Amino acid sequence: MGARIASAHPPGMAAPLSIRRYAVPIETLAALLGAAVAGLLLMAPLDLNGTSGSPVLQFDLLVINMPRAAAAGAALAVVSAALVVALGRRSAWIASCGSALMLLVDQFWNRGAPTMDSLTTANYVDSIFAGILLGSLAVAVFGKPLATGAFLAGALGSILIGDQTSLPPGEGHGNPLSQLASVGTPPLWLLLLTAVLLAAGIVLQQPDPVAEDESTDLAIGTILSALVVITATVLSTEWFVRHAGTPLQIGAAVAVTVGAGMTAALLLPGREGTLVLLAVAVANAGSAIIAVPRPDWSAPFPVIALLAGLAAGRRWRSPWIALAATGALAVFAASTAGVAHQYSAIPVIGVAATGFVIGLCFGAVVPKTAGSAVVAIAVLIVPCLVVALRGSDFGRVAYSPRWYRDPSGVVSALPGWAALIITLGCAAGVYLLWRIRPTRTAAVLHVRPDEPRAVVPQG
Repeated sequence: MGARIASAHPPGMAAPLSIRRYAVPIETLAALLGAAVAGLLLMAPLDLNGTSGSPVLQFDLLVINMPRAAAAGAALAVVSAALVVALGRRSAWIASCGSALMLLVDQFWNRGAPTMDSLTTANYVDSIFAGILLGSLAVAVFGKPLATGAFLAGALGSILIGDQTSLPPGEGHGNPLSQLASVGTPPLWLLLLTAVLLAAGIVLQQPDPVAEDESTDLAIGTILSALVVITATVLSTEWFVRHAGTPLQIGAAVAVTVGAGMTAALLLPGREGTLVLLAVAVANAGSAIIAVPRPDWSAPFPVIALLAGLAAGRRWRSPWIALAATGALAVFAASTAGVAHQYSAIPVIGVAATGFVIGLCFGAVVPKTAGSAVVAIAVLIVPCLVVALRGSDFGRVAYSPRWYRDPSGVVSALPGWAALIITLGCAAGVYLLWRIRPTRTAAVLHVRPDEPRAVVPQG
């Protein structure tokens, strides 16, 4: 199903034993920070506080391009994961480190007073290299239990933070940690530390075995799966915000969303597409939650809940439990939409529940290959139909005209009910996928014995 790529790996020197004894903590920390940096740069809004005096047209073009840049980064994450699988684990670490260095250079270069043009360019550069970092790092650590868990925690946690970012207060107001979360640029010291840890990860890798006839298949199915779901999401959401949003149009957009998720799931081997369908459901349900305003002290709650959800998902490995929780989250979003801005406890409960359900979905279903996991993560990065529903009043795919969640914005129960219908459609998709693909269907992949893959059996 794919193009044949021959890769010859030159012999290398193994890391000294004195260094290799620290391989697990170094790789785990590199996976956590690398995934967190990549997810934050892909998801968190740019710092737009200094652009209030800019021309309106340039400002609109900047905000309109933000979700498109995220979609481009998500697509590159999947493509890079498919490519580095063919080249080996050491190449995955090299690609991850190189991407982190490029992000460090870009942030250092653009740390002065930004302009509209420089912000737009920086946003695309950040998204491209953050996507490569995310996809390559997934292959580098996949199959190593601690590092894989750290990667998922970092990627999902940063995506969750970026999705729930509130409209920042005026200058000098608000909690410094909350203000830091509203700026999609990690500090230079964090980028430098990440690059150093990823470089150490390269040194710690064992030399790849050399074989004259060694060749691998490029995972075309994985790439096609991502292109289907990302392209369908981007086109349907941008079309939707330019129209009136009648029930027929909403129904068509929901059908396209579920159909694209099902098609993407079928393009993946075996039952690995189950996680993609779960991601489609939870992305829409999580976006329907009224996340602001909430007190600053609640900032750690979503991440803590995410870790608890990952642990619960590993304990109860059932996609049906995850789908039931996702449906409950959508119902909560719809039923509390009218009063969420009046009681701060509702956004706190909502963001914590969102974190828990996302962790539950990704903990319950762990694909055997890194590429399938990256496709599911990419679904969370691309702004979904519910984001378009909440941005239709001002004609762009965003939570507010400045992309952030607006604490004083108009709320509606419609996004929650739409998310519930999407969840039910994804549940039907999972049922159909499991009927088509019997338990323990072997994935038809021609890979090297050392290709990174998870240790959790399918089914």
